[in-house]
Amino acid sequence: MNAAREVAPYAGPDGRTAEELHELADGLGIAVWTPEPGPPAGRWKRIVRAARESPRGKLPPRYATDTWHVPFQPRLEAALRPGMRILDVGAGARPMVAPADRPAGVTYVGFDVDGEELRKAPPGSYDEMVVGDLTIREPALVGRFDLVLSWLTMEHVKPVPDALRNLRSYLAEDGRFLGYLAGGRSMHAVLNRIVPHRLAKPIMQRLWGRVPDTVFRAHYDHCWYDALREVTDDAWSTAEVIPLFTGGWYLQWSPLLRAPYLAYEEWAVTGDRRNLAPYYLIDAVT
Repeated sequence: MNAAREVAPYAGPDGRTAEELHELADGLGIAVWTPEPGPPAGRWKRIVRAARESPRGKLPPRYATDTWHVPFQPRLEAALRPGMRILDVGAGARPMVAPADRPAGVTYVGFDVDGEELRKAPPGSYDEMVVGDLTIREPALVGRFDLVLSWLTMEHVKPVPDALRNLRSYLAEDGRFLGYLAGGRSMHAVLNRIVPHRLAKPIMQRLWGRVPDTVFRAHYDHCWYDALREVTDDAWSTAEVIPLFTGGWYLQWSPLLRAPYLAYEEWAVTGDRRNLAPYYLIDAVT
């Protein structure tokens, strides 16, 4: 296991100008509030402001920089190169990198527990399809890949440490893993475990427009900062686990109800409570 690392407190979008934040937010079709001129606001002022701005339709500034693909996509684009071998796990019908966006000579392999989902992908999405369980090592995949991608998959896997160690074994020397997953101690993860799965599908469809067959049961095994940090430190030579506090999307249908949630989330951010993050980005190198 690697020696313990000094980890700087989570800083969010600090260093961006108000203009840059608003430009990013406009691209996402959202509005954000930005810090007022002068000394940085204290913790409780930030908590109160997060709640106050929500009924006005505004989100905290980190929503411009930390939402969905915004922090993930630049890392993915930087990792792509001609002739590389990519393993996309859990993407099923929607591969992370479309064929038109792949550099020349890329070999793109899809891995999913559901072969039917893989076969739903547009023609030419995968050069090879592998049906299997991420927690069971596939000897034929060991050492084959330069890049492994995982988008909102790990929360559906159990046990996650076994899955991450297997994915590490599928990478060649200097191979890279990019993963984005939902946190297990967030508000929506707790509700997801409480609400029966048969009820979760129509709720997700009604409130968030989710297609029912894209809603899968989640376990959230080891899906919090300390647990992810432990397994990535053990498996990879270098690894980042980045907490992303952008769970307010789940309440976008009601800015008023979202206000107390954003106050809670601001409390978690300002208190550096990384285990409570709604999402995590993992960037690890063998």
